[in-house]
Amino acid sequence: MKQMVRINQLFLLLLIILFTGPQCGKSSKKEVIPVPALSSVSPVKGIIGEPVTVNGQNMGSADKITFNSTASTIVGNTSTAITTVVPAGATIGVNKIAVYTSGGKSNELQFEVIKEPDNIDPLPPTLSKIIPAANFTEYPVLIYGDNLSGAISVTFNDKDAVVYTNNKKVITVTVPKDLPAGTVTVKVKTVKGMSTLNFQVSGPPPGGPASVNFSIIAIPPPNYVPAISNNWTCGLFSKQDGNNFVDLNTDDGTFNYDVTGTYEYHFNANKDYNDLNYIEFTNKKTGETFAGQFSSSTANPCVLKMVLISSKTGTISTCTFDRRSNDPNLQCDP
Repeated sequence: MKQMVRINQLFLLLLIILFTGPQCGKSSKKEVIPVPALSSVSPVKGIIGEPVTVNGQNMGSADKITFNSTASTIVGNTSTAITTVVPAGATIGVNKIAVYTSGGKSNELQFEVIKEPDNIDPLPPTLSKIIPAANFTEYPVLIYGDNLSGAISVTFNDKDAVVYTNNKKVITVTVPKDLPAGTVTVKVKTVKGMSTLNFQVSGPPPGGPASVNFSIIAIPPPNYVPAISNNWTCGLFSKQDGNNFVDLNTDDGTFNYDVTGTYEYHFNANKDYNDLNYIEFTNKKTGETFAGQFSSSTANPCVLKMVLISSKTGTISTCTFDRRSNDPNLQCDP
């Protein structure tokens, strides 16, 4: 009898194993790896080789990141951020960044790959002043400094500004739209580094965007040599020493040292590039400074032109000199 009970117990145990074993197997679930989700990229544009940070979620196990179809190196990553570089061979222009894990491919974010500038200064940029020191949004300003050639980007509180012209010592931009009034940080970035300077935004333009801006400037040709010692529409200027000048608009013909200025213009034949081009003069009685650049659309202009911005009003004006007033028989481009 005892043996029969023992057999029945063994038989019952066998049935339990047979019926519960497969059920336990069915209840175990395979681990699901979530698809990475991208939220932002910083910066939003750059040259090949520049560091880039991609932010998001579920990126800890990332095994690949691409710019369009070009794979890039993952320098470091966490579940919420990946550090990479713009890969060699990336398409110049807008690229789509994607991150891949065993869970799948992420959504895509846009990144602009910029062509490396043709003209690069050997040292990092430095900033010295902005004229005017305050202006409305969508109005132009001149950013002064050194080693500014080939600026990759100019931002006001990380908001991109449109760059119209730039050379070694001056960049012309317009203050980005929709910035609130107040102090902002201007950043100028080149291949060699970055420099910052504070600027005062005056708020939205009272009458809309500036009607004229520095986009009208054409880079002067190699044989365009501005002469400051002439009767320009904005002053009768006389060169003094080096690149300094004074105004001659006085009744007795003597120098008017209330209006003084300086300018630099140079064409770099090796680089085929105007690496210096700016002018600045100040009326000490009114406290107003005019700063700008020389401009021409022809190789042999009859009329020399300065494009100037006022430090007081932030508006643009042009100052001209007709070379034919000195030589009526001059052969030049009208």
